[in-house]
Amino acid sequence: MSIEKTIETYKTQMHLYKKLSEEVKYVIDQKISDKNIKIDNLFCREKSIESLTKKIKRKSYKNPLDEITDLAGVRVVSYYEPDIQNIKEIIKKNFNVHEHVDKTKALGVDKMGYHGSHFVVSLGDRYSGTRYDGIINLRCEIQVRTVLQDAWALISHHLVYKEESSIPDRMKRDLNNVASLLEISQGTFDSMREKRECYISEIHEKEKAPANFLSQPVDYDTLYAYTKWKYKDLPVSDNWHIRLLSDLNLQKYPTLEAIDNIVERTKEAVNAYQKENSTWFRDGTAYITKSLGFGDEEFRNKHGFGQKTRDAFLKYKHLVKNTT
Repeated sequence: MSIEKTIETYKTQMHLYKKLSEEVKYVIDQKISDKNIKIDNLFCREKSIESLTKKIKRKSYKNPLDEITDLAGVRVVSYYEPDIQNIKEIIKKNFNVHEHVDKTKALGVDKMGYHGSHFVVSLGDRYSGTRYDGIINLRCEIQVRTVLQDAWALISHHLVYKEESSIPDRMKRDLNNVASLLEISQGTFDSMREKRECYISEIHEKEKAPANFLSQPVDYDTLYAYTKWKYKDLPVSDNWHIRLLSDLNLQKYPTLEAIDNIVERTKEAVNAYQKENSTWFRDGTAYITKSLGFGDEEFRNKHGFGQKTRDAFLKYKHLVKNTT
């Protein structure tokens, strides 16, 4: 089939590949959310006419539309290497896998690598109904990478070195050095996450003994755990949690106990304000922030509270307990 004929045929099918890529993306997104896997990006697309034309001209195909497997494409970009395995399992359980290739990460003059995993899948008979008309047996390529692997793939692709043999010798060393640094960096980030997860587990373990729990130094994770511990039925506001920490004088509040003391001293004033304006107390972070506002003039001036809240600080000042 000529290139022109192939392109004309593909134009009549593009909407199906778009539909397929969106469906595969939807399934992966739902399953990733179910497993609470945090990812950087989930992207889908149908192959453009320009890209398909270039690929056909670059390679020899007898039947391009049958042989090319990435007419529909989905890319999953995760933060950490350990999550890749969980994402692979999601793909294997929810699609018919026709091909699975783990790109090499071996480094050296003759092997560049540092890519991710590629799957070629179809929906198969497990998906039925008019929603899937025309796309059940079409194939979709799924790429699974970490953020750093994705950076490597995008930059190396921009340099137009799609084959290792095409790279000038003078540049192979530099490219391999970059690949090596990315791999080392990925390992470091993965290790840091593991250490942080262990640290968070240790923090929560101390909740069983309040004295030990409150003796911990104040940082992002301990204050987050304290907020959940103190206000069990309320969420933590991630954005305001960061702002709270940036405005907090850690010399004045070296431990969670110091935070807890001011929360207890200002509890009556905070509760009185909450009854007056409950919409501003939808998360535990708001309670702690208002507690500090009521009890600490330095924090109050730095945090930048609105006028209504500043008026409340004066209105309910008499309810704040003095330090002993």
